[in-house]
Amino acid sequence: KNIVLPVTMKLGKLIEQRYPGIKIIYSRTTDEYTTVKERTTQANENKAKLFISIHANHKKLEESDKKGFEVYLLNKERMPEAVQFTLKENYKLLFTQFGNDSLDKFIFASLAHAGYTRLSEYLANIIEMNMLSYTELETRGVFQAGNWVTLGASMPTVLVETGYLSDINDEKYLSSEKGQNDVAISLFNAFQNFKILYESQ
Repeated sequence: KNIVLPVTMKLGKLIEQRYPGIKIIYSRTTDEYTTVKERTTQANENKAKLFISIHANHKKLEESDKKGFEVYLLNKERMPEAVQFTLKENYKLLFTQFGNDSLDKFIFASLAHAGYTRLSEYLANIIEMNMLSYTELETRGVFQAGNWVTLGASMPTVLVETGYLSDINDEKYLSSEKGQNDVAISLFNAFQNFKILYESQ
């Protein structure tokens, strides 16, 4: 909450200042938890053109030291597998959040997202490029995976892990005003590049 939320709000402010006509939909603006259903439903119902999910990572106890940012997008070829995995591993949570009728909608929205893979790939790559150019963070790469945090959003989506809070240098940088501004500016620059491509389609 002390890193992700400030970065998100800074990014939103940059977009609002440069593009006042663009409507920004925040999954949260205060220290509150929002469910998977609330995030994806909110995006779909508002016919959002883009979904950026911002997070901060933490290594598992059994893992070796990790540092740097990661960018994730849903893999078109693995979409059915991702849906099945999500239902299998998170069925109780999804059943509670989506209910019987909405589960079908969730699956169809997830499969519909496959049509936006190229745009998601482009955005993920330019986010990595800008994060490398404008921040002090290392890149761990762009990954294609069945990430269930954004599964269900029928639009171009990426998930950005801004860094590892378990790494002292990442944590110090991301907790600073400079670090948060750097990340927000990087994402804003990537957004502008994406906007140009999207509007040329």
